[in-house]
Amino acid sequence: MNFLYRTGELILLNIVFLITCIPIVTIGSALTSFYYATIKSIRRERGTPVKEYFGSMKRTMKKGILLVLELAVWFGLLYIGRRYSQVNERSHMVVVYNVLMLLSAAVAVYVFPVLSRFEMKLTNCWKLAFLMCIRFFPYTIVIVAGTAGIAWLQFYILPMPCILFVPGLWCLVITFMMEQTLLAYMPKPEEGQEDAWYYDSGKKEQKNGEKRKMEKRSGMKKELFSAGRQSGQRDGPEKNRKHGA
Repeated sequence: MNFLYRTGELILLNIVFLITCIPIVTIGSALTSFYYATIKSIRRERGTPVKEYFGSMKRTMKKGILLVLELAVWFGLLYIGRRYSQVNERSHMVVVYNVLMLLSAAVAVYVFPVLSRFEMKLTNCWKLAFLMCIRFFPYTIVIVAGTAGIAWLQFYILPMPCILFVPGLWCLVITFMMEQTLLAYMPKPEEGQEDAWYYDSGKKEQKNGEKRKMEKRSGMKKELFSAGRQSGQRDGPEKNRKHGA
């Protein structure tokens, strides 16, 4: 039931994300909020996804729009330069522009999670995203190649209704890699911040998940015991007395 509940929340979050991307200029803030709500509410189970999503959009709307405009201008210039080199048969420059486009896409993959986690100027967001892109190069390859592959599958192989959950599922997968990169640049938690959701590591998250499962099992056992006692079945107090309880 918990799996079905989380799946429903992820699909709902995915739909909200697609709707808020329609104005185009809001894509930056939508991507930022999508990551923020996915890691905080879906994985760490803090707050509700839609509430966290719109709270993040409110905080990052201005910077998100500026990021999208900067990316649009930069990729537009790269495309024009590549096209000009291709028309004039300058193959070496075409290769250079292809490399710049690929590197820019790799940095862009990190800049929105950075915006979701840190309060800093846009120039510092770009610098940090570039450093993360280089330092965690294996993650960069997986995320960029996976994103391109998922997009290709969605538009050419998978039926269109799959778009209601495929982006959310891939965003959830990305959080397992992206959180490792973000934690590497976060300051050490101060006193009282150890249990904050953004400092939760994989092992701690697994431990908390096991703890929640044990609490649920304990609650189910109590309910079964109470039901058995009320109905007079042998799996109630009579069975416990038989075993010396």
